Amino acid sequence: MVLLIDRRENELLIHKLLIKMGDVNNDPKGQAQVLHLTSGDYILGDWGIEAKEINDLYRSILGIGRNGRTVVHQLHELCEQFDKPFLVVYNTELKPYFHGRRPSAKQISDERKKMMAIIKSFKMTMHQRFPKLHFLQLNTMDDFVDWLYTNHRQNIISKVKLNTINKPAPVVRHDDNRVKTLMNCGISDKQAESLLAHYGNLTVILRKGTKQKEMMSVAGITRKQAKSILSLRDNFNAN
Repeated sequence: MVLLIDRRENELLIHKLLIKMGDVNNDPKGQAQVLHLTSGDYILGDWGIEAKEINDLYRSILGIGRNGRTVVHQLHELCEQFDKPFLVVYNTELKPYFHGRRPSAKQISDERKKMMAIIKSFKMTMHQRFPKLHFLQLNTMDDFVDWLYTNHRQNIISKVKLNTINKPAPVVRHDDNRVKTLMNCGISDKQAESLLAHYGNLTVILRKGTKQKEMMSVAGITRKQAKSILSLRDNFNAN
């Protein structure tokens, strides 16, 4: 599974991810690929992830930024297209922008309060508008890189475990009574068939001249299993 990254994402962030995970276009073992995504900034399996640096979140709430689209429009698309949509916000420092002038400390403080209030208002109603949305806030860009990397690895591990659990059990053939008899001694159907192929039939296997060591070599069974098979002689003699 490859992490898909939108090519319009922050260049530094893309660089950090490709360094950590490898680029599939340049490395056969790479785990990340940069391309144009129609929705979301990242795709990880069935996860669609919209990532926002905190100042970018503020601007996109107001519709300032790429194509003038608000974060609300982006999240609507994300929730429609993915089973597990995520909004991940990283960084904590708000940086007010003042075009063409140098603001005072009070103006910067007031603007930060305004930004915080707008972001808080958005968060207060976010889950009401997007019930299936998962929200996560991280302190730094590096934390976000680690989050993507860790969940990519965990997703791979989970799929391997699931495939192992769901792997169908080998079909055991019970259509041959000789095989069934030998399997009752604690060996597999393949081992039983190997013994029958070598000795020809059950009678030959149970004759007095049959050696445990030879049986072990032929079928890859243990000494205890060989002894259990040869103990069938008593049952046959009793009959």
